[in-house]
Amino acid sequence: MNLPIETVTGSLSDAVTRQALDLADAVAEADGVAAFGETARQALVAGDPAVTHVLAWVGDNLVGYGQRDAKSASAELAVIPAERHRGLGQTLASQLMRGAAPLRWWAHGDLPSAQALAGALGLQPVREMVLMCATLPSSRATERTAPPAGTAWRTFEPGQDEPAWVQLNAAIFADHPEQGDITLAGLAWRMQQDWFDPSGFFLAESTEPPGQTHLLGYHWTKVQERVGEVYAIGVLPQAQGKHLGTALFKRGLEHMARAGIEQVELYVEAGNAPALAVYQRQGFQISQRHVQYAQ
Repeated sequence: MNLPIETVTGSLSDAVTRQALDLADAVAEADGVAAFGETARQALVAGDPAVTHVLAWVGDNLVGYGQRDAKSASAELAVIPAERHRGLGQTLASQLMRGAAPLRWWAHGDLPSAQALAGALGLQPVREMVLMCATLPSSRATERTAPPAGTAWRTFEPGQDEPAWVQLNAAIFADHPEQGDITLAGLAWRMQQDWFDPSGFFLAESTEPPGQTHLLGYHWTKVQERVGEVYAIGVLPQAQGKHLGTALFKRGLEHMARAGIEQVELYVEAGNAPALAVYQRQGFQISQRHVQYAQ
């Protein structure tokens, strides 16, 4: 497809960034699923020097956008509905792959168009995330889950807990390619979002031995447009086996129920059978699948 293609590494202008975000919103509205993951949107806004952007234009209108991250060797792209089925997606993908190490491509929702593009590029599924949803029963608003013995709950304190939480999160998700890489800057970006609320960001601390508390786990909830999300939850490996994760999970659900939230969602690796079992016991069911493709 012969459209002007522009490649930029690092920061985009504010005007182009706004167009890329508008494109993402238009694609999400048409497809019923987000065009890009949160990490990709953050890189777009922040102007990460490790990220390369590829833009397709019709006149002054951005009709296709893709990005690759040299750190994670991951890539994502989207094309507005009016310009699909003309080879633009494959053109953007070819440009992103040029001179790059083998990439892993996210297909949010794993829609038929994404499957077709993956097939044309000779890619195969290598990873899957699922979106699970549930309706909170009204009884959640009156329940009070107590912390397991030897632990205590408290909420995140901005200006105090950032370094300790980044260290905790990195230890919990050492093998997770996105969650485990959150830096202080990445945390600060999330805290600047309209949905951030420290009263829904729960930390679990050890109370033993007395006077030597340290963080063991957390449950970070997110509420946006009256939909709650188990945004992130985790427990240190050495603190597992004591039902702390389940207790933290329930604590966050109770908080959202008391805020009047009825619909809650979460993302989890499709291969994480123990977590899937916990969530299914709490009434969550799979509603979307997000697949990563690679050669």
